[in-house]
Amino acid sequence: MGEHHTGSSSLFGIFILTIYSLVVIPYTISYFCCGDEEAKAQPWSEKSKKKKSSISDSLKRYFTKGNLLILVLWTIWFILLWAVSSSMTDMKPFDPFEILEIERGSTDKEIKRAYRQLSLKYHPDKNPDLKANKYFSEFITKAYEALTDEVSRQNFEKYGHPDGPQAMNIGIALPEWIFPTDKKAAPLVLLGLVGCGILLPLIGVSVYMMNTNKFTGPNQIMQETLAFYFNSKFSIKESQSLVRIPETLVCAMEFLTLKTPGEHIPAIDDLRKVVQRSNTEVKDKPLFMKRKASIVKVHLLLLAYLDREENAIPSVLQPDLKFLLQKAPILLEEMLKIAAVVPRAPHGYGWLTPAIAVVEMMQCMSQALSISIRKPASAKPSELAAAAIMQLPHVDAEVVKKLKRRKVNTLKELSDLSLEERSEALLISGLTASQVEAACTLLEALPTIGVRAKCGVEGEDEILEADPVKCKVRVVLTRLVHTSTDFEPPVSGKVVRACTPLFPHPREENWHFFLTDPATNSVLGYTKASLAEAEAFGFDHPQAMEGWSTATVPASSTHDKDATVANSADDKEEASSKSSVLVTASKFIKQYNAAGKTHKAGAGGELVVGKPFDPEEAGQEVEFMFLAPPKAGKYDLQLVVMSDCYIGCDRTVALRLKVNPLTKAVMELREQKQNKAAAAKWESDDDDDDESKTGEKDDSEDEESEGDDYDSDETGELETGDEGSDIEEDVNKKNDGLKEDLSNAESNVVTE
Repeated sequence: MGEHHTGSSSLFGIFILTIYSLVVIPYTISYFCCGDEEAKAQPWSEKSKKKKSSISDSLKRYFTKGNLLILVLWTIWFILLWAVSSSMTDMKPFDPFEILEIERGSTDKEIKRAYRQLSLKYHPDKNPDLKANKYFSEFITKAYEALTDEVSRQNFEKYGHPDGPQAMNIGIALPEWIFPTDKKAAPLVLLGLVGCGILLPLIGVSVYMMNTNKFTGPNQIMQETLAFYFNSKFSIKESQSLVRIPETLVCAMEFLTLKTPGEHIPAIDDLRKVVQRSNTEVKDKPLFMKRKASIVKVHLLLLAYLDREENAIPSVLQPDLKFLLQKAPILLEEMLKIAAVVPRAPHGYGWLTPAIAVVEMMQCMSQALSISIRKPASAKPSELAAAAIMQLPHVDAEVVKKLKRRKVNTLKELSDLSLEERSEALLISGLTASQVEAACTLLEALPTIGVRAKCGVEGEDEILEADPVKCKVRVVLTRLVHTSTDFEPPVSGKVVRACTPLFPHPREENWHFFLTDPATNSVLGYTKASLAEAEAFGFDHPQAMEGWSTATVPASSTHDKDATVANSADDKEEASSKSSVLVTASKFIKQYNAAGKTHKAGAGGELVVGKPFDPEEAGQEVEFMFLAPPKAGKYDLQLVVMSDCYIGCDRTVALRLKVNPLTKAVMELREQKQNKAAAAKWESDDDDDDESKTGEKDDSEDEESEGDDYDSDETGELETGDEGSDIEEDVNKKNDGLKEDLSNAESNVVTE
C-alpha cells in the first residue's frame, strides 16, 4: 500500500475557515458584550425629552461603521463555510448503502431494484452526461458489486472498498497548485512558502515589537513623554497651577512628532492672530513662537478650542485638532498620576497643587472653557459662579451679565427655575432656541453629590505614626434630569457617559478623590471611581441627599471622638453640638423613611416616592489606602472630590486626623491584641468545625462566647473597657519600667 502526498484544497478551506473564525468570533463578542460608546449609560440622553426619532436617525443608529464591518465579516464567514461544505463531498468515505440510497440490512431484491432505478438515471445509454457516466461507473456499479458480489463484499468488509486496499492519500491543508509536478519549480515553491509563511511574519512581528517598545501602560503613552513629564524643564512642578498646565501638556512626544508641512505655516500664523486676542501669553512671551513648529501648532489649537474658536481654525489643521483632543485626556491622566501618586520629598506624598490643576484642566477640556475663566477654589464666589455658568454651551460673559440682571447669579439659581422660566431667561440673554435647548440639556445633566467620610486602621482603636489607614467615603449623586418620568438610572458598575456637547469624542464621567493636607501641599491618598451606583441610589432615595446637605455631619466611625466632616466646600465649620447634629440627621432620615416621600416633585408636579434606606449603607462606598503622617500630632485634612467633566460640582470634606506616637508600650499592646484576636479566631473556627460535625453546640461554649471581650473576628474591635487593663497588667508584670509609657499611651488613644 503506497503513500501519495498531495495538497488538498478542501483541507485548506477548513484551515482558512478555522483561522478566520479565531478572529471573527472573539471580535464579535468583544463588540457586542463590551459595548460601544452608545451602549454606555447616558443620564443626559435626549430620550428624556420624548423626542420622536426619524427614520434617518434610526438608520444611522443601526447602520454604523462597526455594524457594517460585523456584517461584512460574517458574510465572508458564511461564504467560506459554504465553499468548505461543497468541497467536503469528495472526502466522504465509500458507503454503498448511501450511494444506492437504501437502508442497511436491505434484501437482495431491494438492492437490485435500487440499482435498476439508478441505472435509468445515470447509465450511459440513458444519460449522455460525462459526469453522470463517471458517477455510474465509479460509484453506483462498485456499490452494487460490493453488496452482491462475494469477492467485492469481502474487500469492502476488510478494506472499506470493493477494489481492495487503496493507496493512502495524505492531504496537506494547502492548495493543490502549490505542489507542481515540475521538479524545477519545486524549489521556488518551497522558497516562497518559507519566505512568505515564516520569515515575513517574523519580520513583521519584530518590527511591531520594536515600535511598541516606545510605548508604555494600557493607554499606550510614549516612554519619552512620561520621562519629559517627570523630569525636564517643562515637567510637573510642585506649585504648578492651571495656567501652567497647557505648556506641559503640549510638549508630549506624541505632539512633538506631528508633521508640519509648509502649507501649515500660513494657517498657523492666521490662527495665532485669532488666539492672541484673548491669550496674552501668545503675544507677550517672545519664546512662545520660537519653539518647534509642531508644539506651537498644538498649543495654538488647544487655546483656540478652549476659547470656543473652532470656526476660526483652518480646515488644514482640523485633523491635528482631532488628534489633540483624542490624546489630551489620556496624557492628562498620566500627568495626574505623576502629580498625585509619585511620592515626593520631604513628606513622601504627592503634590496637591498640580494634581488639582490637572483635574481643572480636564474640566476645561470637557466643556471647552478657557483657563482664564476657570478660577481656582480660592477665587471669589462670584467668579466661581460665573465660570460654572459659562461652561454651558453658547454661554459667554455677556450672557452671564444679562442673567445677573434677572437675579440669576449661580447655576443653582438657574436650575431652580422652572423649564419655562429657565428657557425664557436664556432667550432674553441672547441665546437662540436651539442654543437654549443645548444649554438646558447640560444643566439638567450636571450632578450634585453628597459626601461623608471616615478614616481608620482596620481592627485597631487608634492611628499610629506611618500606619496604613483606610479612608472610606460614602457618596450619593443626583441630577436635575432625575425628575423626568422617562429617566432610567444607570446600572451599578456600568460606565456613565458624560454630557460634553462641545467635546468631539465621547467622554466617561469619572470622579477623583484626593485626601489632602493643604498645610504641606500634599496628597496623602488618591483614587478614581465612576459613581453609577451612587446615582442609582440617589435616584431611588432622593431624601438621602437632603439629609446630607443640611448639616455638618461628624465622621461615622465608632472610635472617632474628635473628627468632624463637612459635606461641602461652603459648609466646613464644626457643629456646635455634635450630638445634636447626629440627632437632627437621624430624625430627618427616620421621618422620610417612615413617610416614604421626598422633598422634590417630579415632571408632573407629583411627589416622588423614596425607598427607605439604612443611613450607614447609604450611597456608593469608595475606599482607598494611605500612610499616616510619620510624626504624631493633629492634622486638619481635606477630602477633595472632583469631577473631570463638570465645573462647579466639586465637594470638599474637612477631616481632623489624630496620629499617636509609636511607642514600645503601644506596640506591645497592639501585639497582645492581635495575638488574642488570632487565638479567639482559632477557637471560633474549632467551635464551628465541632458544630458542623455534631449539629449541636455545647451550652458551656455559648457562655464562653458571651463572656468574650472581643467583637466578631471580622472587626476585632473592643466591646468593653476591661481588655485594656488586662493587657496593661500583663505588660507591667513583664517590665515594670513600661508602666508610665503604657498609661500615657492608653490615655491618648483616640481613633480617627
